[in-house]
Amino acid sequence: MKILLVSGHRPGHNPCKATGVDEGSLNVELVRSLLPLLSPYAQVDVYPYERDMYQDNKNGCLKVSLKDYRYIFEVHFNAGGGRGTSVQLHSAYKGGISVEQAVVDGVAALGFKKRGSNGIVRRNDLLNMNTALRLGVDYALIEVCFYDSAADLALYRKKQKETARAIAGGIIDKFGLKAGDAGSSSGQAESRNAVVTGCSSLNVRRTPNGSVLGTVKGGSALKITGTGKDSDGDVWYKVTAGSLSGYVWPKYVR
Repeated sequence: MKILLVSGHRPGHNPCKATGVDEGSLNVELVRSLLPLLSPYAQVDVYPYERDMYQDNKNGCLKVSLKDYRYIFEVHFNAGGGRGTSVQLHSAYKGGISVEQAVVDGVAALGFKKRGSNGIVRRNDLLNMNTALRLGVDYALIEVCFYDSAADLALYRKKQKETARAIAGGIIDKFGLKAGDAGSSSGQAESRNAVVTGCSSLNVRRTPNGSVLGTVKGGSALKITGTGKDSDGDVWYKVTAGSLSGYVWPKYVR
């Protein structure tokens, strides 16, 4: 199964003065957390983080072929003075919603209020959503919570890992995906070259969250060759970096 993860905005887009964060950075952060959770179960690509898929679609220059995917999952955070979470589907979509219901149920179980009809919102005014419907590709958009709400944002910050697991778990469970079914992935998924970012040095560990074999400097190139889980169920990237081969925390790799 091929899945496309979409960060709804680029880093820095849609800043909020009240909370001091921007939606784009939150979107990218969550997509980066979802990628290693889903990659063992499906062929997962990520729409380029530095681009806006809506703008590319509007301008006729999409960087991927949407019809190649079984499922498109787009990540957003809401604003406008409300509270809560929802998954949005096209009002004309006639397929099942068990995946989306499981996703929103899982996120709501962390303490977020459900919006819409039991967490599901139907609409027909989004370009990416309309394009996917026309192509016959299943598509969902999550509004994780309101990032202009201090309370919602604080809960998300506290439960970021759990939020990613709830979303990935709903997709994996309700699509019936099995570990090892991923096959070969393309784009920004597994078996790819990557760069250490967001830190001055990154620990390379013998096992996921195990003893440290060595470190790799920020900006260094490495190759992602797989994934592994630690005792808490967190997914780590298996990498090679020069003479080192081990596991690193995904947050600092892109």
